[in-house]
Amino acid sequence: MTAETPPDADTRDAVLVIVPASPALVLSGDADPAGEGLRAAARGALDRHRDRPVHLVGSRDPRWSTRLHGSFAAWGDSSVDVGAGTHLPELVQRFLLRPQHRDRISDVRGTIGDPAPATLTVVALDGPAGLTPRAPLALIDGGDRIDTWCRSLLSGQCPTPETAGQLRSGGIIEPDLWIELAALHPRDARIHAADTTAGVGRYVAEWGMGA
Repeated sequence: MTAETPPDADTRDAVLVIVPASPALVLSGDADPAGEGLRAAARGALDRHRDRPVHLVGSRDPRWSTRLHGSFAAWGDSSVDVGAGTHLPELVQRFLLRPQHRDRISDVRGTIGDPAPATLTVVALDGPAGLTPRAPLALIDGGDRIDTWCRSLLSGQCPTPETAGQLRSGGIIEPDLWIELAALHPRDARIHAADTTAGVGRYVAEWGMGA
């Protein structure tokens, strides 16, 4: 896990907070000791912008969808209900926002596009999923390199560009949002937490984009 001082943000700035998309952040409990730190880092970043309207960005692929609105039942726990949402990344985002902040959500979509000024855009995505033999994709050669690339990008270091194919080969199941992030130019960028103990790259980062 890592943590850095949050970037300063003018109230006119577009702000991005990047959070993990996988259900382990919500459901694994004691089986995922790093999850508590990731949740705390994500909620700390989200709470810093509690007066902004919220846009949720995450995969809308049908493989992550459920007919049970707001429920994690499709992922093994019907007791967790976040009130709305039919795709796993959105459910995770709503869980992290907590009930008192969910009424600020004004847009839900599958692409980042041009982040809106004075708005908090929450982007849910995961890094490589093949960082250990027990990872979802088992151990993938090159996964560590892609994990390093993800961390460098999220910390604003402008790493050498990677293609969607290279990211997939390194274990990123859905690279499109990573490619979108790589095309942006944050004014301030910080990683607040990062973890690979479950074999998947999971990160919490905060970007100030400028007005």
